Amino acid sequence: MDTTNAVETMSSDFPREIAPGVFWMGACLPFHLSDRVIHGHNSAYVVRGTDASVIVDTGNPSSWPTISKKLDEILGDEPLTYVFPTHPELPHTGNLPRLVEKYPEVKVIGDMHDYHLFYPQIVGNLHSKAPGDRIDLGGQELLIVEAMIRDLPNTQWAFAKEGGVLFTADGFCYMHRPELDDEDPLHLPGECALTTDELAKPIAVENAAFFTGSALYWARFNNDADRVYDRVLGLIDELGVQMVGPTHGNVITNIRAVEPIIRAGHKQAYRY
Repeated sequence: MDTTNAVETMSSDFPREIAPGVFWMGACLPFHLSDRVIHGHNSAYVVRGTDASVIVDTGNPSSWPTISKKLDEILGDEPLTYVFPTHPELPHTGNLPRLVEKYPEVKVIGDMHDYHLFYPQIVGNLHSKAPGDRIDLGGQELLIVEAMIRDLPNTQWAFAKEGGVLFTADGFCYMHRPELDDEDPLHLPGECALTTDELAKPIAVENAAFFTGSALYWARFNNDADRVYDRVLGLIDELGVQMVGPTHGNVITNIRAVEPIIRAGHKQAYRY
C-alpha cells in the first residue's frame, strides 16, 4: 500500500450534529492503491448534556489542531468533562495527553488496563469503568457497553441513550471511495461527512473487507462471522440503536441495509 503524500484532512462540514447533543468530528486519510484512491475515516464523537460532556475516541495526533478548534465550537467556554477512549491504540488515544493538557480536570474513562504504562503523565485522570456503568451528562446518558467486535482485550463500546447512537470503535468499519473533484481538498461535495443513507452508492464489500482484515487481524483466521454479527444485531435490538458511529467509516443510519455488507466483508477477510 502506497501512502506517499497522504494527508489527513477534515471536511468543513464537521462537526456535524447527527442526533440532539451528539456531534460527529471526522477526518480522512487517503490510501493510494494501484487502481484507485480510497479513504479511511478517523472519527471522534462528542456527546454534550446540560451538565457534562464526553468525547468518544480522540482523533489521530495529526488532526489535533482541528479537533481542538472543533471542541471549542461545540463546548464554548465549558470544559470537557470526560474522555472515553474505546481502546489504547493510536487512532483512538493519540490525543489523550493533549486533551488532558487542554482540560486538566478531565476524567479519562473506560477499561484503563495498561493506560498508566502508555500515558504515565495522566495517571491522575484515569477512572476505570465496566460494561453496564452509566455516565449522567444531564439530559444525556452514556452507557458503557461490552464490545462484541474488538481488536484489543480492553476494547469497549458506548451508547448515547437519548440520541440512539452506538459507538463501535473498530466494529462496523470500512474504507470508502470519495466521489470528488481532484482539486477539492476539503472533501466537498464528497462522501466524507455524509451518513450511509446519504451516499450515492452503497458501501463496497471489498472496502469493508480491506479494513476488517487490517484492523481486526483475527478476522483473517475466524470464519464465524454469522455468530458475531447475530450477537451484534441482538444488542442493537436490545438497546434500541438508531445509528452506529464507527471510528473508521461514515455514520451508519440505515443499519439493517449496511450490516449485511459489513458481515460479507468480514467473511471476505477470512483467508485461512
